[in-house]
Amino acid sequence: MKKSVLLFLVVFMGLFSALVGCSPEIEETSSANSNDSGDSSSEETFNVGLAISMTGGTALFGEGVKRGAELAFEEFNNSGGFEGKMANLILYDDEAKPEKSVEVVQKLINQDNIVALIGPANSGNAMAHIQFTQEAKIPEVVPVATGTQITQEYKDADKNYIFRVAPLDGVQVAAILKELIEKQGLTKIGVIHDTEGYGQGGRDDIVKQMKDTYNLEPIVISAFDPKELNLEPSVREMNNAGVEAVFFYGLAPQTAKLLEARFNVGLDAPIYGTWTGGDPTVQKLVGDLVKENLYFVQSFTIDQSDKAKAFHEKIVETYGEDVFPIASAQGYDSAKLILDAIKKVGLESEKIRDQIESFTDFEGVTAIKSNAFTKDNHEAFGLNEVFIATYNDDLQIVAAD
Repeated sequence: MKKSVLLFLVVFMGLFSALVGCSPEIEETSSANSNDSGDSSSEETFNVGLAISMTGGTALFGEGVKRGAELAFEEFNNSGGFEGKMANLILYDDEAKPEKSVEVVQKLINQDNIVALIGPANSGNAMAHIQFTQEAKIPEVVPVATGTQITQEYKDADKNYIFRVAPLDGVQVAAILKELIEKQGLTKIGVIHDTEGYGQGGRDDIVKQMKDTYNLEPIVISAFDPKELNLEPSVREMNNAGVEAVFFYGLAPQTAKLLEARFNVGLDAPIYGTWTGGDPTVQKLVGDLVKENLYFVQSFTIDQSDKAKAFHEKIVETYGEDVFPIASAQGYDSAKLILDAIKKVGLESEKIRDQIESFTDFEGVTAIKSNAFTKDNHEAFGLNEVFIATYNDDLQIVAAD
């Protein structure tokens, strides 16, 4: 009897060990339903990829996009999915590194068998990997990265598979110059920019558009090293030149340092910048200073519409807070474009791409139009869709008056 029991235990432990050894590995993936393996061969599920930074300098953008996308997937699956098939959202952290972005996008395409892709946050990452989505004929919707070339790289291809739901740099510059020059009649505009690619590209856009559209040029341009983050010399240059407004091109920590420098130096001119001025990091670093004449471009604010307010409330209800409202909203709309297309045309990637390009009835929570894209335009936000925003007394981001 004892020998029989012992034999049973040995066999049982052997089977248990074999089963454990065959279990799927848990990677840095997130799934919108209970299928954690990401196995697109299942008849009940299909996969959509999300390759975005969850660590690194743009991690807050990534977290916001992830939350917005997860809500879109939850709604899709709760409504029955596509012909009973549920959607998996497969997430990989690209660490804000181009080489990592290439690695995870190839993995999503070749191993996870995605039908579409959301991501990334960084323009350098997008430019590094979009050749793989284009070649694989996988539609990609970019929810954050704003570099102009991203959607232009394959504009002359028979079919361009790259779309964007974020305000590209050139449109942001145009919106601010329209506000300052056309609406306010200002001509003495100073430019402060960082010396890295983002700031230099922004400076070039500003100078070109001022010259081409308004036959003007900045009265002073000041560059700063983002590694040193000492912006007081640049602010003094603005003061000495008598600028009526400062056009700033830099990221969130630099924006915070600019506000501190303006306070210390005593510059009265308002500051206008890209959507990074609405990064919650700025307010966390300098508190109430964000209320002092800081303006920036947005495609979404909580007070924008009843639908926008309801979306924000759903994010807060689900996650306890809205860590980055515009990123969450653009993540939601990016995911919803893909999922709404699937509901209409099914799971073939090329048909999904065609549908995204030809929507006439899309409903999002950002300022996106019902006919967001055309064959010649893969940008969801043009000059008429973005707007200038600011912080109110409660430190909420709202449309500027």
